[in-house]
Amino acid sequence: MTDNAELDGLIVENLLDLDAAAKRIEVIGENIWESIIEHLDDWAKKQGWKGAFERDNPWTAPQEWFLEGQPEAWFYPDKGPDDTGEGIGQEPYFWLSRYLGVAGGQLCLWFGQDSTGMRKWKPLAKEHARVLAETDFHLSDSGNFYTVCSLDSKAVAAAIADGRLEEAMTPLLEALERADKAKTLFSTLLAKARKA
Repeated sequence: MTDNAELDGLIVENLLDLDAAAKRIEVIGENIWESIIEHLDDWAKKQGWKGAFERDNPWTAPQEWFLEGQPEAWFYPDKGPDDTGEGIGQEPYFWLSRYLGVAGGQLCLWFGQDSTGMRKWKPLAKEHARVLAETDFHLSDSGNFYTVCSLDSKAVAAAIADGRLEEAMTPLLEALERADKAKTLFSTLLAKARKA
């Protein structure tokens, strides 16, 4: 009997419990995502930044990045680079795994922009990658900048047990502070992109 056959047998024998656990994993993941959005919203308001804090597409940007009422660039939380979100191969199956940085997943704060197309953006981004790496923003293969902000699983477990999920959001808040500190560097890059 192969290892997979034994494991498959155990899974079938315990399917009722595994099904219940999978449902709880989804609920916990949804609660954490809601908390991430709430903290993004609170942080942005304290900084005087604008944004949209809806479940499907939360983002924030400093006021100076708005042109004619629309953001030219913004920061948003999402999965890590090279993660399709489909849970195949080495990718995690649950979004909770991404939020906690386990099973190959990552939660990242991304920099998005509409100042120019990717063909012009990528060379400029590569040119600025070294200096932005000093602020812990890294350039993905697709030409976008990100900083990792996966939550600590032990801190999340303790916060859930205490009913105080906000206590586990430190990595997200630290990433937002890095974004604020890198804002001037990104503004310089955006100005160059507009002229490209």
